[in-house]
Amino acid sequence: MKRIARIVIGLSLALTVFARHAAQDQANLASLDLIWNTLRAEYWDASMAGLDWQAIHEQYLREMRTAAGIEQARAVMSRMIQRLPSSHLAIIPGWAYNRSDLPAGAPPAGTKGLDGGEGVTGLTIGWISHRVVVESVDAGSGAAKTGVHSGWIVDAVDGKSTHDLARSVGEAAFVSEIVQQWLSGPANSLVSVSFTAAGKSVVRSIERQAPAGELVQFGNLPPERVRIEYRTLADGVGYIRLNLFLDPPRVMPEIEKALAGFARAPGVVLDLRNNPGGIGAMAMGIAGWFVSRDGLRLGTMTSRDSTLNFIVNPRLHAYMGRLAILVNEGSASTSEILAQGLRDLGRARIFGTRSAGAALPSNIIELPNGDRFQYPVASYVSMKGKVLEGNGVEPDVVVASTIPALLAGRDLPLEAADKWSRQGSAKGANARRQTAKELADSSGGALDIAPVLRVFLASAKGANARRQTAKELADSSGGALDIAPVLRVFFERRRK
Repeated sequence: MKRIARIVIGLSLALTVFARHAAQDQANLASLDLIWNTLRAEYWDASMAGLDWQAIHEQYLREMRTAAGIEQARAVMSRMIQRLPSSHLAIIPGWAYNRSDLPAGAPPAGTKGLDGGEGVTGLTIGWISHRVVVESVDAGSGAAKTGVHSGWIVDAVDGKSTHDLARSVGEAAFVSEIVQQWLSGPANSLVSVSFTAAGKSVVRSIERQAPAGELVQFGNLPPERVRIEYRTLADGVGYIRLNLFLDPPRVMPEIEKALAGFARAPGVVLDLRNNPGGIGAMAMGIAGWFVSRDGLRLGTMTSRDSTLNFIVNPRLHAYMGRLAILVNEGSASTSEILAQGLRDLGRARIFGTRSAGAALPSNIIELPNGDRFQYPVASYVSMKGKVLEGNGVEPDVVVASTIPALLAGRDLPLEAADKWSRQGSAKGANARRQTAKELADSSGGALDIAPVLRVFLASAKGANARRQTAKELADSSGGALDIAPVLRVFFERRRK
């Protein structure tokens, strides 16, 4: 009797496993069909890059029917979508949203989603020389207490290989962000991180600490923590770093607050390194803090059935000093749109390394098998006609972070941007000529104020004449160019 019972239990378990596998196979087939149909209906290029899309469906449907398990199924779907020559085509594994598949002995999953809880290690992760690298370590953080140093290579997090992740995801912008989220989890829990430090393997058990800010989820993106940092550098240059273009109700007021504090700074550095993008419309709002004229645009987005101009929304008190923008191969999408757009408008100088070249607006949908599918829905061209897709933003000054420099505590791109930005504080005649030129350029040459300034110098009528001339110039430009602040600075320097 006991033997019969064991046989019955064994058969029951076998049938359960078979049913589970059959259900997974059906979900994978349904996922392939959903991807194929979605691209046929919504992919930005209605010609499907000249491919026989029906034949492609039949080919990969046959491959899917022979796929054994979820990993092989993902590989089939990835091969199909990679036939199209675009960025933002990705199968995002379900485990990126759910940490339940951590290896035995790992800390328990916290709250739902990729973030997995309410604790962070204090590490900022970057992508350097095709490796996941520690870019910085927050003072007093769990990582700092265990002796982790910038420049260390991250090999694995709780047994998950960063090298396998890079091969699976492909785009640097996503790799660094996913690893950043792997490191997070419940506050006061431990995460085991394997590093390579100066050629030696090092393992650290790092305690996560409660982070600042709120967890944000937008659409079908994994839950993310949006981090914005701003401070004044040692030489007076303002510095702002943003890791994602999400959570505008919190981020936009923070940027406004930062720029109010930088009003007298010789320059500002906007750090968009390893920022994979987010909400495209935020680029228009942020650009408005650095542009004073109406009617300008960053570029144009074109989908199958519509065209959208990325119009800049100028702020009342825009910062018009020097603006340096930092980018690298992890800067994508909205980061590229903002950086290239501000350069096209003559408002920014770009430092770092070429960006990802992944600038197509995209959607993310959930698949029947639990994975997510990201796909582009429009093309994008910058204001001066530059196609960012596949090309990226090429810096004006190419300077790359290196592992030796990070190990020495140096940030080479930031040093270069800072050096250029602080030159905005030049005094005397050079500052006057620069200001006059910038104002003339910003008006398309219609307002060259150099002759007006010469009249001011020759004038013996005092402050009243200066105010009158400034008013006349402002009136002649329809109020678009009020040079009174420039003139005040001019005469203050002249008196000195």
